[in-house]
Amino acid sequence: MNICGVLVRARPERLEEVARALEAMPGVEVHATTTDGRIVVTLERDGRAGVADALSEMHNVEGVLTAALVYEHSETGTETEAEPCD
Repeated sequence: MNICGVLVRARPERLEEVARALEAMPGVEVHATTTDGRIVVTLERDGRAGVADALSEMHNVEGVLTAALVYEHSETGTETEAEPCD
């Protein structure tokens, strides 16, 4: 599972429309918007290919100027709980 922070830049006059389109995408959550067109989102997808596909989808939303990956955290699912020390 990859958890990513993405900064999307949209045309200000299309901000609300773009934010709604982004939130409709699987694994995408909009956290903040600014009046000048910036949108802060998180993205949860399996594998790097899934992240790349999602970024491409974001770029294809009408009104999006850019979508930049600014943070990525990967979990493999194989982490184990720490055992207590004696």
